[in-house]
Amino acid sequence: MRFIRFNGHGGNEIVSLEEGPDPVPEPGQILVAARYAGVNPADVLQRNGGYPVPPDAPQDIPGLEVSGEVVAVGSRVRRWEVGDRVIGIVGGGGLADRVLAQDQHVWRSPAALGPAQAAALPEAVLTAFDALRRARVGLGDVVVVRGVNGGVGIAACHLVRELGGRAIGIGRSEAALQQVAALGITVALAAGAAEVVASLGNASAIIDLVGGEGVAEDLSLLRPGGRIVVVSTAGGLTAQVPLNLLMGKRADLMGTVLRGRSNAEKALLVGDLEHRLSAVLGDRVSIPVDRVYQAEEATAAFDRLGEPGKFGKVLLDFGA
Repeated sequence: MRFIRFNGHGGNEIVSLEEGPDPVPEPGQILVAARYAGVNPADVLQRNGGYPVPPDAPQDIPGLEVSGEVVAVGSRVRRWEVGDRVIGIVGGGGLADRVLAQDQHVWRSPAALGPAQAAALPEAVLTAFDALRRARVGLGDVVVVRGVNGGVGIAACHLVRELGGRAIGIGRSEAALQQVAALGITVALAAGAAEVVASLGNASAIIDLVGGEGVAEDLSLLRPGGRIVVVSTAGGLTAQVPLNLLMGKRADLMGTVLRGRSNAEKALLVGDLEHRLSAVLGDRVSIPVDRVYQAEEATAAFDRLGEPGKFGKVLLDFGA
């Protein structure tokens, strides 16, 4: 197998592309041959030493998602067979061309998508779905998605529509918002978002993919009884929240993260996604690919995540 390794913590100087023997699946695992691998901000946080790895995941191989063909199954696996095409999440080890995954943490790859498009889907869609579940989004809800230009934001807006709500994507870059709008998503510049959201009776839920002081701004966009779910700290680790406004609006302020959850919790989430939305994934719900880098260019892919103008998913190509 070929894989990206973090040799300690630091900057790109600790990143290497290496080769090793293919891993062997344990009884409840599958081994997936992956051409493409999704790169996520969490990978950069892990490289920097700011994102602990679960104890049962590879400690030095980053990557939180997998997409490809099953090439081996563990002794207790009945759900999948060699040759099945799957996508899903992993606790680590995803930036490789051979990836171990729990058999209950993957679902069938949408037939409508090619290999690269499928690789852009799992982490973004499942993270968005988890946040929308936490926010109890359903029919008739108005949902603001702050930080809409990445994969999770785009997925969240598409899923809101499929759940019967109306999404408004908020961002600070007019150019990025134009690209989002081309996907059929209603958008608003952050500076003028309050007027747009107010015209719809304010938001019943807000999915915040920025964090920081924007959380306080979220409250001003929320209707009474609304819910805020924070999914990222890209904009800062702390926020000053006006408690009188939080109390007055009887608002729920929540956070969520996938990686540190138990295998059982992740399996339940994947199962719920399959049950409720698998029919639309790849057809009405897909994620644009921003850029594809060769595996040898992993450091450039990490840098791309922080560059202005990024739109959609960054992928690594490990070759055929």
